[in-house]
Amino acid sequence: MASEVGICNAALQLIKHSKEITDLAQGTKEANACEKIYVELRDSLLSMHNWNFAIKRVKMSRIASSDSRAPVFGWLYGYEFPADHLRKVTVHDNSDGRGIFPHKLEANQVNTDAENVYLRYVHRVVDPNLMTPLFRLTLSKLIASRLAVALAQSTTLSKEMYTQFTDEDLPTAKSADSLQDTPDQMPESSWVSVRHGGSLENEVTSIVGVD
Repeated sequence: MASEVGICNAALQLIKHSKEITDLAQGTKEANACEKIYVELRDSLLSMHNWNFAIKRVKMSRIASSDSRAPVFGWLYGYEFPADHLRKVTVHDNSDGRGIFPHKLEANQVNTDAENVYLRYVHRVVDPNLMTPLFRLTLSKLIASRLAVALAQSTTLSKEMYTQFTDEDLPTAKSADSLQDTPDQMPESSWVSVRHGGSLENEVTSIVGVD
């Protein structure tokens, strides 16, 4: 089974470090170095792409009008992101997940006049077994780029690992992940979708009065 320890040991192998770890909290120099950066780099990598394994859909919770986070002016309502939210993918004012609507992302919340808000988002995936193998390998390379300085005292190796991460590992992982799904469609504006499937040509005709 995949584990945080396994991901970190793969990173240690990449920088040719002789010692492995058995627990992030074991107190050794290697474990301390891994524990210090693991969560930060995992969440950073999760935020770099709409990974299929990390996508969730929820109806957002409205912030009470008496709450200090509620918008004071400009918008009627504020909606709070889930605790495990890392990156918004799309937001909608209907459960069909279609259309766009006026809103602003401010102070880690969605401000809008919409009565309901539905969110697709990248969430914080903690269990490595829920990550794809390519994601775990890519995360190991990113961790290795930091450990190269902390443990090998080599900025040259660090730059080499990071260049491989940006130029090879990350593009490959993102491409493989994207191939598992159909591309997201661009959201229609409410002007187009308001008539529930009416064509743009019909909308133009109704507005300008052309027969």
